Amino acid sequence: MQQKRPNQDPPIDLVEQFYKENVDLKAILNARKAKKDVTSGLEPYTGEFGPAQKKHLLNRTMVGMAKRHMDDLEGLSLDEAIDLIFTPEELGEPVNNYFMEMDAAAYKDRYESDDVGPGEPFINRPYKKLRPTFEEQFGWERQRSIKSWIYKSFYDQKTSIHWKLFLFLFNLTPTKQMDMGGHKFMFIYIKLLFNSSISSYKDFIYNLTIDPSMLNYLNLQLSRKETPDENYAREVQELFTVGKRPFSKFTEEDVRGVARALVGWEFDYEAIVYSEGHESVVNFRPWNHDTEDKIFSSFYKNKVIKGKEGDAGAQELNEVIEMIFETEEACVYPCRRLYQYFVHPEITESIEQNIIKPMSIIMRQNNFSLIAPLKVLLKSSHFFDESFFNSMIKSPLEFTFGISKDLGLLNGELTKYIQEDNTEYYYSDGDRPDLFPETFLNELSKSYHFFEGIDYRVRTQGMSTFEPPSVSGWPAYYQAPVFDLFWVNSVTIKSRKEFTESSTRWGIWLNDGVNIKYNIRNYLESYDQPNNLNNLINQMEERLLGAPVPSRAKQRIISSVLGDKNPDYWKQLVDDFFNNPTKDNRNHLTWRFEQLLFQFHELSEIHLF
Repeated sequence: MQQKRPNQDPPIDLVEQFYKENVDLKAILNARKAKKDVTSGLEPYTGEFGPAQKKHLLNRTMVGMAKRHMDDLEGLSLDEAIDLIFTPEELGEPVNNYFMEMDAAAYKDRYESDDVGPGEPFINRPYKKLRPTFEEQFGWERQRSIKSWIYKSFYDQKTSIHWKLFLFLFNLTPTKQMDMGGHKFMFIYIKLLFNSSISSYKDFIYNLTIDPSMLNYLNLQLSRKETPDENYAREVQELFTVGKRPFSKFTEEDVRGVARALVGWEFDYEAIVYSEGHESVVNFRPWNHDTEDKIFSSFYKNKVIKGKEGDAGAQELNEVIEMIFETEEACVYPCRRLYQYFVHPEITESIEQNIIKPMSIIMRQNNFSLIAPLKVLLKSSHFFDESFFNSMIKSPLEFTFGISKDLGLLNGELTKYIQEDNTEYYYSDGDRPDLFPETFLNELSKSYHFFEGIDYRVRTQGMSTFEPPSVSGWPAYYQAPVFDLFWVNSVTIKSRKEFTESSTRWGIWLNDGVNIKYNIRNYLESYDQPNNLNNLINQMEERLLGAPVPSRAKQRIISSVLGDKNPDYWKQLVDDFFNNPTKDNRNHLTWRFEQLLFQFHELSEIHLF
């Protein structure tokens, strides 16, 4: 039987919920402002590049930092670390991991008989044309498969900033992907963001304008010369390039002028959805183009874009992009957003002058590259000022993937709890493989379900990937004066705690009573001398937390783990399990270790980075 479509209810409204909390916002903001105004500039950092500095760098450049990322920086200088972090990744393609999500008859009925097999790429394969519109356009299992593929890319992320830059662009120029046009539209948009994150931002804005998802999302697809739609014309200026007042002073006439210049661009739905391949097919329709002159304000130096007949009308898009990027703000605004995303949301006047403006010059001098100024920023004395360490709240993605990577959940063991004779028995796939459906023993299908579970956890924390709340993205990245504080409220903190408790004690729920849980031996072996409890706690503090743990909290953790036992008891548990990994020895250790993990994940410092 075909699985029901996952719950697509929108996540919590973070802004509305925050202001329901009766938070003393003034006190919080005053506390933030009390921190010193960091006046250092982009001069190279020359101080110590030790564990604290490496952790800070990785926290800001990874989608959830893991020990393996720290290991990769072992013995590297700052310059060498930056070179490694800016090494591009490969995008690849999603593969068919959804083949077990419906019975054989339903699967055959939905797709062509020669559809891709398990583990093979599916992007090039169109949907069966004779199926009803919803099936051909919005086959949700392929869209969910793409999302699971992206999540796995975050999970497997090399020590490279590439996927973090992808998320930066997605938040800056978002579209709603789960209801925009099916799996090909989704992949085309993802490929554009991924490739553009390490290339020219100016070229990206040109390509974004005629991306099928964006044409659809902000209505250029429906714009007509008699009634030009102004949605994209407004947002490409206000949100994507020059920003809002008081810095940018474009006018309503400028919005109308850009809208008129861009009328005529349309994607070819049939050519995209029903063809082999996965390239964008976008055409310019001269019959739908406004051929009159477009006159712009003094903000754009009274630019006149001459109206053009026929196919020459397509050139007006180039002229609009050139006009926008001739302004100073077209580089200053993206650099502000880079700073807020990678360093801190609040920009003081000294930061504006000493950091943002010089970054914008670097960006312009390097063909509008985002990574050129970002490299300088991440190597600067300003970035490594200790007042920025652990100064922001992790997003749901950073929080969830950080813990998942640290525990190695995807590569853990399948577990199932069976109740017999009023007793609950715990089994792993190593103990009783016969208890586990083939769906979860298959690595492809297991990955699909695992990241479905991760997606649910991210959504309940207030962030639904590929479904932003608006064209502005998530308010935590841009909305003053609260910014990242929006991530945490009474609802989302409960969801975060539910995730940490679940991942600690049971793992990630897959389906049919099956969970995937960390492998306790593998996890403990990632620490030095895990049989020494005090040593282990100190290492976990350094690895997991955004700030030092008070001594009283440490003692509480030790008491929770040991109860009335002395510290030697922990050594005995670990040694017994490592020397003789029987089920009983594992269970004795597991209960105590779950207490240790749970106590760490309950600390407020776990949310800082």
